[in-house]
Amino acid sequence: MRGFMRGLLGCFVVSGGLGCLPVSDFDYGSGTTGSAGSGEGMSATSNVGVTGTGEVTSGSTGTSSSGGGESMSSAAEPTCGALICKEVDMQLDGCDIFTQECPEGLKCVPVITDGAGTWNATRCVPVSGTDAPGEACVAESVADGLDSCVEGAICWGVDMAGNGSCVEQCSGTAEAPFCSNKGFCTISGSGVLNLCLPSCDPLLQDCAEGDACYSIGDGFTCAPDASGDTGKANDPCEFINVCERGLFCADPVVVGAGCPMGSMGCCTPFCEFPEGACANPDQACVQFFDPAMLPPGDPWLDIGYCGVGQ
Repeated sequence: MRGFMRGLLGCFVVSGGLGCLPVSDFDYGSGTTGSAGSGEGMSATSNVGVTGTGEVTSGSTGTSSSGGGESMSSAAEPTCGALICKEVDMQLDGCDIFTQECPEGLKCVPVITDGAGTWNATRCVPVSGTDAPGEACVAESVADGLDSCVEGAICWGVDMAGNGSCVEQCSGTAEAPFCSNKGFCTISGSGVLNLCLPSCDPLLQDCAEGDACYSIGDGFTCAPDASGDTGKANDPCEFINVCERGLFCADPVVVGAGCPMGSMGCCTPFCEFPEGACANPDQACVQFFDPAMLPPGDPWLDIGYCGVGQ
C-alpha cells in the first residue's frame, strides 16, 4: 500500500448535493485496502457520482465529486420510471457488493435508505440496461441504484438530467479488492460503495478540462474543480475538490501557520519533492508518501506537498 497522506473529509461537492466516501480524517497510513494490479484502495464519493459542476464530497475526504443534481427518492419506495419499470424485490437487501451474489437478472448496488446524502446499504436491483464501464448511462434513481449499467457497474457523475457514465465496481473482497482497469478501488460508505476510479498525477494535473487531480485515500483521482473564487493556498476548506487545480485540502496541522485558526482544513499546493518551492515561510516540500512503502524509483516518490512535515 502506498499510503501516507490522506485527504480531509470524505466528501465531494456536486451540483444538487454532495457525495461522501470514507477517505480521511487527517490520519496517516492506509485506511483502505488494495491489491496487486488493482491500484490500492481508497474511498469514493456519495450521492450521484462526479458531476461536471458543483463540489464533490467523500465519506472521508471533504470534496464534492460524486453526487448528482437529481433528487434522491427514498430507497424504501423505489421508483419505476421510463428507464426501469420492474418491481424491485425489497427483500433482497444486504447483498455482497464485491461478489455480486444476486439472482440472475439482478445486480448488487449501493443504495441510500435513510434519505441522507451518503450510501448506507446494498440491495439487489434489476439489470435494465447494457451500458458497460466507460459508456454513457442513464440513472432513473441514484438513491435506489436504478440505472442502465450492466451488472458490476453503476452510473456515476450523474447530472441534473440523470445522465452519467458507467463505472466498474471493485470485485474480489474488501481486504483484497480488484479492478480490471488497474484503477484505484475506492471503498466508502461503510464498505457499501466501491468504485474503480482512474488515477491521475497531481503534479501533471492530467485530468480533463473542468476537473482536477485530488488526493483521495491512498491515491489520486480526477474530480470536478469546484473551487470557484476560493481554494487558493491557505484558504479554509471542508471538501476534497474545493481547492484550486494543483492544491488539495489538508489538515491545518499539516499546512502550518498560514491556515486560519479554527479551520477544518486548508488548501495547500502539491510540489515536486524535494526541491519544490512553497510560499509560506514555515513550509517546505514534504514527501507525500512514506518511501518505505514504495519501491526505489517509483514516480510517486517525487510527489510532495507544501507543509510543515510531521
